[in-house]
Amino acid sequence: MRIIDKNTDFYDYLQNIYIDKTITFDRTDSYLLTKEIMWDNMKYISSDPGDIVFLLMQVCNKFWLFRITVTEITKGNMSKKYQIELISSWDNYDKKRELIQLAFIRFGISIYRSALDSSKLHTSEAFKRSDVLVNAINTNDYDAYNNITTHAFYNNGTKTVKHIPILKACGIADFIDPLEIYLAFEEYFMLEKSSGERTESVGLTDKEKIGNHGFDIKSSFRNIK
Repeated sequence: MRIIDKNTDFYDYLQNIYIDKTITFDRTDSYLLTKEIMWDNMKYISSDPGDIVFLLMQVCNKFWLFRITVTEITKGNMSKKYQIELISSWDNYDKKRELIQLAFIRFGISIYRSALDSSKLHTSEAFKRSDVLVNAINTNDYDAYNNITTHAFYNNGTKTVKHIPILKACGIADFIDPLEIYLAFEEYFMLEKSSGERTESVGLTDKEKIGNHGFDIKSSFRNIK
């Protein structure tokens, strides 16, 4: 997959390893999702240090669920600093595929309590039943209340809206396998290009997807016969 963009993200280097010029990702409509933008979108959600916010990301049919914990609040009770943890990642081909969607979400109190181990609230083991949260997302049993896929910029009264977030600066890139997200983007364009006629099987592992493109899994070079 070839990526066209003046901005760069943490997975871009893979286009020089798994070279495939038949697929192009025109990402020129991108913007850098900074921690400041994240704070601006969180400040009316959280009010105290220790507050937990959930962030859901989808690329094609791949999902990532993050827990964001507020660690510092400014004088105006606006989020200032946060810590991120990846709760789970999974595939769901029953969902409508999206190029990329990124939104803060919330669960009902019963779902939240079922997944939470309150004795480990501020540890990485707080949500011992991550499957409860994943199932809630798969069955649409949650609310998305702040979509940050798009962002508006203002310059001398002129509004410009960008639609593809660059993820390297906001903190979540530390918890995402670059190959997973690269292949998810590539799969999106493959499925869009095929217009319903699949060119590869749904639900393949990353290694199987690499093999489908003719690469040797150990060396990452294309096999030429």
